[in-house]
Amino acid sequence: MKHYPSTDLKQKLGDVLAAASQQPVSITRHNKPRYVLMSIETYEAQFSKDSRRAYAAKDAPSEHVEMLEEYAAELDRD
Repeated sequence: MKHYPSTDLKQKLGDVLAAASQQPVSITRHNKPRYVLMSIETYEAQFSKDSRRAYAAKDAPSEHVEMLEEYAAELDRD
């Protein structure tokens, strides 16, 4: 994986995007990796099969709410 300092995003955007079209690239800040930039095709190939979802509390499936309520009750007993 190639690494680019965040300042290169301003100065060498074309180079960074060209590299990201070939493989994910790491964007560093203060010499530490902070972000990953990748093509949408790479992203979809890696994460489209991920069945995890985030819900707002009001939209959560009832079985999830029940599971959390049971867990909270267990914590209260301890």
